[in-house]
Amino acid sequence: MQLATLLNPDLIFFNLEGNDRNEIYSSIISAMKNTIGLPCPQEQILHDIIEREDSIHIKYECGFAYPHVRYPHLEDLNIVIGVLAKPVLLQPTDKQPTQIVICSLISTDTSVIYLKVLSAFSRYFLSSPDAAKKLAATGSPKAFIEYLQKLRLEVKHTLSAEDVMQRDIKTVRLDEPISHALDIMAAEKAAELPVVNDTGELVGLISTEMIIRRAIPDYIMRLENLNFLSQFEPFEKVLKEETNTLIRDVMKRDLNNTVSPQTPLIQFTMRLLKEKENVLFVKQDAKLVGIISFMELVSNVLRG
Repeated sequence: MQLATLLNPDLIFFNLEGNDRNEIYSSIISAMKNTIGLPCPQEQILHDIIEREDSIHIKYECGFAYPHVRYPHLEDLNIVIGVLAKPVLLQPTDKQPTQIVICSLISTDTSVIYLKVLSAFSRYFLSSPDAAKKLAATGSPKAFIEYLQKLRLEVKHTLSAEDVMQRDIKTVRLDEPISHALDIMAAEKAAELPVVNDTGELVGLISTEMIIRRAIPDYIMRLENLNFLSQFEPFEKVLKEETNTLIRDVMKRDLNNTVSPQTPLIQFTMRLLKEKENVLFVKQDAKLVGIISFMELVSNVLRG
């Protein structure tokens, strides 16, 4: 199914004005109420959308935003597209200003198709740095849809790893000291980090457990009764050696928890459940392109 076939030209609005997300979202909701019946007052929809964005800390990039909200009593999926007269930074945490706003009112029964539509849009906006600018330049709803038709953007039958994965990944390199890994772990509240080489290929994994375990002698690890221990402090060893010990000397090299970007949702979900993996690394041509954990399933599927 082509993405363009799911869009209604009467719900595509150009040259919207506004200086912040409240003004812009209000303009979009106001425009849509003339075409579709709103499920609740305009002010309530605005409140619900912004509350949802803030609660899950959405950060927009690539020139497009996708505010949305679910209402159980809705019977359909309403996709409303607002093309801004000029790009606007909707939130201080956004990576770049937004020019295309894809605002969706979702029913319980249309959550899955919404995620597939959002995935199709995401693939387009990630395809080039000026993707949003090209769409905005179409100038009219009819030309907007015709442009998407020419691109032949497909709405996939099933979600895959590339639709769910986290793309902004913190990584470390082989020849960096473990102190660098510990700094990132502390800042990101991360228990483990992927290790890449100079060309971005995934070569291993380092974790807090590996770093601390290295500081504890084998004979202590073999003890069953630890009640007599009171003097040995493994963290002193870590602190003394953290700047001189390289990540390559601590990390795990043989990783089995990898998937391709095309791996279907059900397959990597079952791997997380059955193999009890904390995270799956998404690789394309040996390069790390994303990660998937249960948090991605919650954020991008259950609350996407």
